[in-house]
Parts: sequence; C-alpha cells; structure tokens
Amino acid sequence: MGKTKLLLMSVLILIAGALCVHRVRARFTEPDKNYSDEISKTYDFKFGPNPFAPSNATTTTGTFIPGDMFVSSRRCGVCHTDAHAQWRQSAHGNAFREPFYQKNVKDIQTQKGLEYTRHCEACHNPAALFTGALTKNSHVKRPFDDDGVSCIACHSIQQANSRGIGGYVMGEPALLVKEDGTRLLAGVTDQQILDDIPSHRRAMMRPLLKQPEFCGACHKSQVPKELNDYKFLRAFMVADELQQSSFSKESPHPFYVRDKETCNSCHMKREAAPLFDVSAKNGTLVSHRWATANTAIPTFYKWRDHLDAVNRFLSDDKLGVDMFALRRKPRDSATEEFIAPVNHSHFTIAPGDRLTAEMVITNKNIGHSFPPELRDFYEAYVEFTVSDDAGKALYHSGFIKPNGYLDESAHNYKTYLVKADGTYNDKHHIWRTRTFAQNNQIQSGRSDLARYRFTVPTNLAGAIHLTARVQYRRFTRVFSDYTLGKSVDYPIVTMATAAYVLRIGANEIQPPDPGNKAVMPDWRRWNNYGIALFDQRQYSLAIEAFTRAADLDEKYRPMALVNRAMGHIELEQYDEAATILDGVVKVNPTFARALFQQARIFMKRGQLDLAENNIRQVLAAFPRDRISLQQLGELCKIKRDYQGALECFSEILAIDPEDSGAHYNLMLVYRKLGRSEDARREAKIFADLKDDPGALSLANQFLRTHPEMSNESVYWHVHNLSLIRSE
Repeated sequence: MGKTKLLLMSVLILIAGALCVHRVRARFTEPDKNYSDEISKTYDFKFGPNPFAPSNATTTTGTFIPGDMFVSSRRCGVCHTDAHAQWRQSAHGNAFREPFYQKNVKDIQTQKGLEYTRHCEACHNPAALFTGALTKNSHVKRPFDDDGVSCIACHSIQQANSRGIGGYVMGEPALLVKEDGTRLLAGVTDQQILDDIPSHRRAMMRPLLKQPEFCGACHKSQVPKELNDYKFLRAFMVADELQQSSFSKESPHPFYVRDKETCNSCHMKREAAPLFDVSAKNGTLVSHRWATANTAIPTFYKWRDHLDAVNRFLSDDKLGVDMFALRRKPRDSATEEFIAPVNHSHFTIAPGDRLTAEMVITNKNIGHSFPPELRDFYEAYVEFTVSDDAGKALYHSGFIKPNGYLDESAHNYKTYLVKADGTYNDKHHIWRTRTFAQNNQIQSGRSDLARYRFTVPTNLAGAIHLTARVQYRRFTRVFSDYTLGKSVDYPIVTMATAAYVLRIGANEIQPPDPGNKAVMPDWRRWNNYGIALFDQRQYSLAIEAFTRAADLDEKYRPMALVNRAMGHIELEQYDEAATILDGVVKVNPTFARALFQQARIFMKRGQLDLAENNIRQVLAAFPRDRISLQQLGELCKIKRDYQGALECFSEILAIDPEDSGAHYNLMLVYRKLGRSEDARREAKIFADLKDDPGALSLANQFLRTHPEMSNESVYWHVHNLSLIRSE
C-alpha cells in the first residue's frame, strides 16, 4: 500500500509541475505563416510544389508546421501514465530512433540524399517532415526525433486517403478544440485540460482513429518512381488485405466466415493500467503497446515486459500447423499410398519406405497476410525434424546454421528483392529494387502446404518422431549484423507446433481427445488442405479435399461445395461447376459467395443479364467488394453502359487508389467516351502501376544463379531431405 501511495504522490507532483511550465504555440497565426515562408526560402522542393513529396502526407494548410507545436509525448505522460509507458516501448514510440531504422534511413541519405527520406519520415518521424527539417543545411531544431510517431502526431491526423506512405492529412496540433471549432495550444495548462475534458477529447479523438483506413495510412507502402528512378513498386498493403479478409465483413469471397475485427480490436485490446492513467476505466485501458511482431526493438533496449507481450501475441493461436497427410512408397514399389488424416488412419511403416509428410500451415486468426509487410528483411519459416526414439535428429530442414543464418532450403515466407544488376538486395535498400524473385505469404484465412520427403533408415526400429514448427525472427541475420556491426542472436518465436510419432510396423487410428479444444474437426482439416492445394494450383486434388469436407460437416457443406465448384472453374469444367452452384443457390438464393461464382459461369456462357443480376445481388450485400465491382464494371463495358462502368471503377479506386485494373479500365472507358485528356491521365497512371514485363526475366536470372532459393519460388514443390550423418 505504501508503494501505491508513493506512486500516486509522484504522479500528482508531476501534474502540479506541468500546470506551471507547459506553454506551447497556438495555431497557424501570422507568426506561423512567417515560419513557413522562412523555411521555404532555403527548402529543396526537389519533387515539385508539394513540400512533403515523395510521401503522400500533407497538412490541412499544405504548409510547414513550427516544431514547438509538436508537443512532447512526455507531457501526455503526466496524465496518461500507462498509455505513455506502453507507447514508449512500442514500435511507434521508437519508429525513428531505433538502430535498425536508423541504419536504413542513413543509407538512403548517403546514397540518395536527405530529401528522399521524406518518403520514410511521413510514417517514422512526422514532425521532421512537417517542420521542414528534411532538406539540406536545415536549421530546424529537432527535439521531436526521440518521439518518432508521437502522441500529438497520431492524434492530430484529420483524414486518411488509402494511398499509404503517409496517406493522411495532418491537422494543426491542439490540446483543446472548442465547440465552435477554435483550436487552442499555446498557453493551455493541464488544469485547463482537466477542467474541459470534452474540448480535449475533441482535439484528440475522432471516429477516423478507430477505422482501418487510419492505420492503413502508414501500414500500406510502395516505392514510387521518385525514389527508385524506375517505376511504382508495391511493398505491402495490409490495410487492403484486411479489407478483403473475412474479418472486415466486406467481402463474400473468404473461405471462412468470422466475426468483425478492426486493427484496433486486434492490436489495441484492453490491459491493466497500474500507473493510474486518467483515461483508465475499471483499472484498464486500450493498449498503446501495439505488441504484435517487432521483437527486435524490445530486445535491443532490453525491455523484457514488452518482449514478453510480443511473444504472447505471436504465439496465441495466430497460426496453425497440421501434420495432415503422409504419402508412403514402399521400397521396390512403384505405387504410392496416400494416408490422411494421419492420426485417423490405419497404416504400416517399414524400414526403407520413402515417406512424404504434408504439413498444412494455416493463417487462422490474423486479419492480413502472414508474415505482413516487409518480408525481405525478417523471416518466417517452417522447421521440420525427423528424429528417433532417443531424440537423435535423422533429418532436419529449416534450421539456424552455426553462423546464425537460416538454412537456405527452408520452407519460408520471404520476399527476395533483386537489384537492377541482378544481385540480391538483402540490405533492404528498397530504392535499388527492380523486381521480386519471390514473395511468399499466407493470406488471412488461407493455408499453405509444406512437403518433406525422406527415407526411413533401414536399421531403424521403434518409431520415428516428426516435429514441425512455424518460426518467426526479426530480423534476418544478414540485416541485424549489418545494422549492429556485430553478430547477435535475436529472438526466434515459435508460433505453431505439431508433432506425431510414426511407429515402425502397424500404426493404429488415434482416438480423439475430447479434452483438447485445440483439436480441429476433420472437415476443417480437409478444407484447409483443399485451400492449400487450390492456392498451389493443384485443382483436381483440391476438388477431392473439398468434397471430403462437404461430406463431413452439414453446416459448412454449402461453402465446401462452392469451394469445389471454384476448382472445376479453374479447370474449365464449367458444366460440373454449374451443376454444383445451381444446387447451392436453389437451397439458398441469397448466398452471395455462390451467386458470384455462378455469375462467372453465366459470363462464360454469354448469359450476361443473369450474370449482372447475380453480381448486383452480391453488391447489395457487400457494396465494397472490389472483385464484384470489377466484374460489374466489365459487364457494363460489354453493354456499352459506360457511365455505369465509370461508377464501378471509380468505386474501386475509392477503396484502393492504386488498383491498376481499375485505372486500365477507366482509360478504355474514357477513350470510348471521347474524353482524351482523362484517358491520357489514366494511361499514364496505369503505365506506372503495371508490372514491368522485363522484370520477369531479371527474376528468373536471379533464381538461376541462386538455386538454393529457387525451390520456394515454385507453387508446388517438395523438400527432399538428406540423412544427417554421424560425426
């Protein structure tokens, strides 16, 4: 109790001190205009009249903001004690100062110039961008660098435009906003804030802050041609992935139906507030840790609590790994036996058998791709081990080598960046990237399949033990060594694990464990297996898996039948698909997912009115489904309803302004309408957004010179394992 009283007294002393000392500037008054004019005199407008390009950020006035308007987050911490403590250890609070980012941003300064860092700082250090500090020979004082993405920066954003790389509008910072809209900052004391909480809430909060578009303003990235002297390259787009996932409730296409989630509901769950934060309710507040995937920052700063929070988040059922199937080829036999699910099958294993273990890795509870964002300089991979009864490893894939580097043949989820000269861009110099030789990930609600082939040793008795783990490390060893100038073992987090014992001789069906709630029902396992096969373009096998799923669960059966029909469509077996879909729609005429797939059949058969009717029904239920909008736009083009087509493609761009297909179609429609200037504008945008045809040969050349990486670039592949020899 004494410790609690002492802590409370300390907080009260801090508040009292703050009432006396905090004085900051007010609004865009004449002195502020003079500030902007003064900065403009020596500012390098290298990228045109927009001073904040090549980022997509701007201010409500389009001009610079004095640095002292960016209130230090320490002031916020006087009252918001818990939120500030959490933020201080977060990736946001260290977005500029942490060494991994510092190394990268200094590289771009050295190789390109300080003004190019405006692309980065819109999301890593907004105050540096908006004060005009990012220009040669700047005299702007930078006390805000330590704050990175500060409290006042985030809470002053007024709009978001879905473009990413700072796709937001920064408002005039204020601590109080009166009912008439008057914004107050200079001279506002903490006591005034406490006396007028509604005005403080108006200054700090708005509905935008709880919308995915707000987070997407930075958690969506591209490399513009201003940065790479080449063309637009997409880096990542997790906000768009969420919008198309089952968690958004805005798309009928996912394989599973989930409750609605947003960025906030997943990444800002309530947690205990032991420091008496004034915004706490019932002893808790929404977390400002954003403890999701960055293990490097808390490791570097030795923040054990934050690292534990990140580890808990990563290992909390986000992914699943299922040891689902086994293919057995006996020695001296030409036939292969398929065994699935392994634990619910009776089979025999003999020494000398060639086995192929099939692991299904599922993105279960993440609203976007896994891994998200920058897959080139952190790594996720599958570690697979075959061992004997004594625990001795017989086969091993996906291991960390003695030098700290990942086994090159590991089944991994990485992006390989390639430079213009065909060499590997492994230092995250994104401005030097020309193409991607590989860009592996698992989208939300989908699955992947990892296959491991090995031979049962002829002298083995007893059993062999199979273990699969999905591992995550931030960063790659080459990047952490490059950043820190020394070799350091950064954490590897196990996100999912599966184990199975194969006995030499007879293997019996394993009885279900009713006490284990983590065990998936077989229908879901078959469905996940089918999804993985479908995404690896093994459509015939996927159809078989979906058929098994449909037979095993009556509730999921309609979804599984649509999945099966999708496989037939990919194989151009339209009659088979039509029969399935007609049956599903007859039972449930409003099933949007089936209606959409049925519309694909109608379009193939030239039944355009029926197709349009289906698509419009889908859009009535899911008005922001960009795939249905695309289809309706195509139908409108065929019918020469160009105004309808314009509306569809414009709606897509309202969701994703960089949808290349929408820009291409707008170009065609404008040409039909004789709107030459609009057509030329869209043609120019499309030319920048579309893939460079020459990039494919560069990627293929890279893979030919890196055979250790090329296996992972193929949709369907097997990891052929070699027996570990005893020393």
